[in-house]
Amino acid sequence: MRELSAEIRDKIKGYSEKFRRYMETEDYKQDEKEREERKEIFKILDRDNIDGLEELEFRQLVSSLWATGFFGNKEYVVNKILQENGLDKIKTQLKNLLWGSDSLASRYNKFTIKGLGPASVTEILTFVFPKECGIWNDKARKALKVLGFSENELPLDKYQITGEEYVKFNRVLRLIADELEQNTGLKEVDLIEVDYFLYVVYMDKKKGHDIEHEFDHDEIRDKIFNIGNSLGFEVEKELNIAKGSRVDVVWRAKIANLGVVTYVFEVHKRGSIDSLILNLQRAKNNPTVQKLVAVSDKKHLEDIAKEAGTLPEDFRKALTYFDVRDVDEMWDSLEKVGKILSKLELVKSDFGS
Repeated sequence: MRELSAEIRDKIKGYSEKFRRYMETEDYKQDEKEREERKEIFKILDRDNIDGLEELEFRQLVSSLWATGFFGNKEYVVNKILQENGLDKIKTQLKNLLWGSDSLASRYNKFTIKGLGPASVTEILTFVFPKECGIWNDKARKALKVLGFSENELPLDKYQITGEEYVKFNRVLRLIADELEQNTGLKEVDLIEVDYFLYVVYMDKKKGHDIEHEFDHDEIRDKIFNIGNSLGFEVEKELNIAKGSRVDVVWRAKIANLGVVTYVFEVHKRGSIDSLILNLQRAKNNPTVQKLVAVSDKKHLEDIAKEAGTLPEDFRKALTYFDVRDVDEMWDSLEKVGKILSKLELVKSDFGS
């Protein structure tokens, strides 16, 4: 996309006034301060510093990400990333992502660190290269839909994107940055500032509860995984829970006299409902499983409930339903709680977050 349509430019102009009002608040001043603090943290990834990246610095970096901001136990998140990848691989991958000689699209496609999803990876890129790279997350995608962008222009219903799609996304954000400079009087707007603008768009529209979107299976799976972690459960994803049953997410809790209690989540977007139900029936063969949670949109959940209605009572009592909109609402609420707790600084981690 080389230029924005007149309709999109008009919408950006309209929301620019709301953004200008936000710029006059104490929240904006606090956000500016936070942004500068994060830029300082990310200097450990500068070309001259990255070879000396130490574990403590990596822990500080991951704990500072907005993408991990709502976690109550950030050390669990960082420990898992380090255990699954190792610091040497992480340093090599980050060095290639940020400072490799290939194109950005190619470097992005080659980045394969388990535990760092697209929101985290693009946030790292943004704070190292704020003028060229932006943050790809669900709020940004939904805000772009509100502004009038379509799937033909950007893959707005996708969680995982290719490097080529990310480059296209960054070009669009640069065009929005140009519009913000014209509409607000800001100078040299970078793509972190654009992310704040998109957040204002998202939150303003969310008040009316009318942001429509096609959910992404993997994104909802990861949100459920992260919500469980934030609530204090032991969490796993893509787990073989019983013979013949591989499920999307598992939450586990150890309860004094009851032993281990397990909750199983299976996200359904398309495909056979019979296969989904069979998978959950097999999962129930695990004696620790207390609840089976089918996750989808309202229409699919109604279809699943109808199919399950003729099955044995013990299975029907174990099966419950989780609307993806409630997943999003819970995610947003926990994220907000996490930000408030972070400001209160009630608990300091061992690595400066």
